[in-house]
Amino acid sequence: MKKSKVMDVLHENDFGRIAKCKCCSEIQVQLGNVIFILSEEEYLDFSSFFEKIALDFEIKKHIDKSSQQYLVKTYVHDLILSFKRKELEKTIELIRFSDCMLSVKKIFRTHES
Repeated sequence: MKKSKVMDVLHENDFGRIAKCKCCSEIQVQLGNVIFILSEEEYLDFSSFFEKIALDFEIKKHIDKSSQQYLVKTYVHDLILSFKRKELEKTIELIRFSDCMLSVKKIFRTHES
């Protein structure tokens, strides 16, 4: 994945990346071959939603078969995502690490002010 000079990559793995625009603060989420843009507020809702998915997934992943498909109807208007087990694991990782980076960057901005 090519890194953009106007995007601050929060986290990336072999399934996707999450980056924040330096000029407008929108957050670009790339999962596989799907890319969508969210405001920071929308991203935080998206992240919170996925944390609930992650908790369910942690409980169920020990009994699920690796070939199972997961359909995730998100809070984002008309956005339904389909994942294989490994893709969902990678997505959860992306979101969790990106959340940490957003928090760290927010702390640094607060201390710089």
